[in-house]
Formats: sequence, structure tokens, C-alpha cells
Amino acid sequence: MEARSIFRNVLEQVWTMVSAIYRGGGETLLDAGSAPPRHRYWIYLRPYLICLAMDIAATGVAYLFEPITAASNLSLVYLPPILISALSFGLWPSIASSMLGVLLWDYLFLPPKYELNIDDPQDALALLLFLVISLVVSNLAALSLRQRSAIEARAKSTAQLYEFSQQIAAVGSLGAMLNAAISTIGSMMHCEVFVLLTADGATRLSASYPQMRDLDAVEVSLAQAAATGAPVSLAGRHLFMPLQTQRGIIGVVGIDRNQSQSFLPDEESLLSILVDQTAVAIERIQLAETIDQARIETETERLRNAMLTSISHDLRTPLTSIMAAHSILRSLGDACDAATRQELIDEVGEEAERLDRFIGNLLDMTKLESGKMNVRLGPIEVGDALESALARASHLLVAHNVNVELPSDLPMVKADFMLLEQVIFNLIDNSVKYTSPGTIIDISAYAGEDAVSIGVADQGSGIPPHSIDAIFNKFARVNFEDRQRPGTGLGLAICRGFLQAMGGTITADNRQDQRGAIFTIRIAIADA
Repeated sequence: MEARSIFRNVLEQVWTMVSAIYRGGGETLLDAGSAPPRHRYWIYLRPYLICLAMDIAATGVAYLFEPITAASNLSLVYLPPILISALSFGLWPSIASSMLGVLLWDYLFLPPKYELNIDDPQDALALLLFLVISLVVSNLAALSLRQRSAIEARAKSTAQLYEFSQQIAAVGSLGAMLNAAISTIGSMMHCEVFVLLTADGATRLSASYPQMRDLDAVEVSLAQAAATGAPVSLAGRHLFMPLQTQRGIIGVVGIDRNQSQSFLPDEESLLSILVDQTAVAIERIQLAETIDQARIETETERLRNAMLTSISHDLRTPLTSIMAAHSILRSLGDACDAATRQELIDEVGEEAERLDRFIGNLLDMTKLESGKMNVRLGPIEVGDALESALARASHLLVAHNVNVELPSDLPMVKADFMLLEQVIFNLIDNSVKYTSPGTIIDISAYAGEDAVSIGVADQGSGIPPHSIDAIFNKFARVNFEDRQRPGTGLGLAICRGFLQAMGGTITADNRQDQRGAIFTIRIAIADA
């Protein structure tokens, strides 16, 4: 009993040592290359120390079974440490465990004890068979470990590649995509990454990881060589691979491992896949930018043609009227009576004002399209802007009646006075243009929780349901039967652009109480 108690204490001490060694860190031999020198030796020695502890523990177990079994059978006690070593640490630690087990078994249990000599040939044969079996078991277990590690590494690489493809596919800009790609490549390969894109016949640095830095002369020469179409490597540290697409080579990806260690075949294969996916993503973004540019150019050309068409038809009408009145006044001279002369002068003034509105709309739309609109927001009285707009439109409202309803306690709005006045003027002009003389234009306003709504309603023919959303587009005009009102079709588009610049909105609908259309402006209440 005393021997068993002592042995139990020995086993407890061995188990404590094994646990302490095993919990000493989660490092593997693969991590040793990046560990500090002193810690690196510990990583290398730890598996062998654990094997030694397990063989010592197996020896203690063999001492327990020695009184009840033959010495030749005690060799089986040393197989579990060999298997555990092979499955946990690989081939060489398991071989060390098997050799140590053979020596311990021979020295401690086979006669003559405490000597490495063997008297019985059967014991020698058993020892030899155990050595062979332990080596075979070690090799098979280590092979299983390698296969398992390879499968886990392949699964991890597949998951990383899937995540990488999802990440770069979700990015729309070239700069963000390059940063995402090189950061992923750098973290997976544990290296510095550079991307050089080819433009105008030159290959220039576009992004780098983990921080932006210039390339030295050697790296520049390697990148230029890789841009010709073949990967270029130097001393196992630098590797430059071309970004190959269907349209040709669009750039180069460079790798700097900061150590003279050649790339493994699996690493080169993984890196090749990452580079190919990066090339496809770059090509996709560049094609999207090309398509967007072509669409912008097409839209610009369409707008230019529409503007030229508008100028040729709508601007020619007031010019023709002005030129005709000028020709009559010039040819008749003093023979023209005073009433006719005044009528012609009034017509020239009206057509000149109409021409001025057309040109003003074109200039306003040009400012909106170019983003050069100067907006000065401040607290504005809606009544003041409405009064100014009605004064400007007084000559247009000669044949119409205007009904204005504004609450006395209407709060001030956050707007640009000139822009808001222009919006209201355009809506009044639009109502006059599409209604018959003698009809009423209703202008009202009311305050909501955070915005003031201004409504301009007419008694015209209303808006066709299919045109309600389209009337705010540039050069959009509503046709009624065979009639088309004069104008450039920019007034409502300018209203929407001005209100968006001020943080407001505008909507159109048909009136519910009677025939006609109503336009509603919503603009934020000014801060107190």
C-alpha cells in the first residue's frame, strides 16, 4: 500500500507537469518562425517534454501491472503515449516517444533489469516487434494528423477565399476595393502587399498594406518586369504577380515577406487565386466606371439635343415676335398711329420678358447640373417671398385672379429668399400657362410639426395620372390633345432642384375639391 501511495503521488506530480507544459501556450511548431528566440526554443522542446512526461506516467502504470502480468505484455502500456504524441505533435515527437518507451521497457522490466542487455531471445524479438509496431503506428498516426491538418487548412483557405470574394464584390469604389483586397492578402499571407495599376502606359503605386510607403529601386524594377506578363521573384522574399484580365495586364501585385524564405506551393496557389480575384474585381469596377461615364455622356448629349431643340422652337417664338414688331415700327415709322405703336411696344416688352425667363431657366438649370448653386439659408417669412413673387408675376396675372390664404401666425422657414421666391414664381407662371383666362389661382400655407406646406392650386385641366411623377423631369411638358404650351419644360425641374438644395420637397397632384392641379411645397421651419 505504501508503494502504491508513493506511486500515486508520482503520477499526480507527472500529470501536473504535463498539464502545465500543455497549457503553457497554444503555440504550434508552425508559430516558431515568428516567435522570439528564447520562446522559439520552448515551442520546439515542448512536444518532446510532454512525450517524456507521458512515458514516465506509462512507466508508473507498468509498475502497477508488473506483479500481475508478464514483462513482455508491459510494452502495450507505452502505445498510448506514442499514439497521443503522433496525433498531437506529429511524426518526430512520436518516434522519440517510441524510442524512449523501448528503452524504458528494456531497462526497467525486461531481464536482466536495470541493464540494456537482453538474455531471452523471445524478449529480444518482442522488443524488436514493439519497436517496429511503434514506428508504424507513429507514422500512421502522424499521417492522419497531416491529413487532418491539410483538410483544416484547405477548409480555412476556402472560407477565407469566400469571405474575400464577398468582401470585394460588395465594394463599389476602386480605392476601397484595393484597400480591402491588400489588407486581406496581407493578413492571410503575413506579409506586406503593394498594388500598382497601369495607366497611360505607366505602372504606378496605388495602394499598400499595412501602411503606405514608396517602393525602392529593386522593387520598382521587379514590378516593371512583372508588368510584362510573368511573375517575378527575388531571394524568396519579394514576389510580384501581374493582374491579368481579358483586356490585358492592368497592374501588378507585390509581396514582401521581410524574410528570406521561399513560398510554399500551397501559398503560391492561394496567392494566385487571390490575385486573380483582385484582378477580376478591379476590371469589374473599371468597367462599371466606363459604363457610368458612357451613360453620363449619353445623358449629356441627350440634354444638349433637348436644349437645342427647345432653343430652336421655344426661344424662336419670342424672337420672331420681337423682330416682327421691330420691322413694323421701322417700316411704318410716323405713319403708325399711337395705339398701334403702343401695342407693338407692349408686345416687344412681353416677348422680351418671356425670352428672359427662358434664358433664366436655362441658366438656373446649368447651375443645378454643375453643382455651383450658391444657397444662403436663413429664417424667411413666407409672406415676403410670396409677395415678391406675385409682384414679379403681376403682368402674367392680368387675366387671372389670385386668392391668397396665409395664417397670421405662420412660422418662418429655413430657406434662401431668392430661391424660394423663384420657386413660387415658377409655380404661378406654370398655373397661368395651363389655365384659361378668368380662372382663380389659390395660394395657401399651413404649418406642420416641423415644416411649412405651401400650396399653389389652379383651375386648369389637371395633370394626366401617368405624368404626375414625370412633370418634374427636365424638358418635360404636358400635352393636352393637340395643344402644347410654350416653354422650355424646365420650370418644375428647377423648382425641385432649388427645394432640394434648401432641404425641401415638392409634390404634384390633382385637386380633390374641383378640377385643376395643385403643387405642394414642404420646407423646414426655421430654428427659434
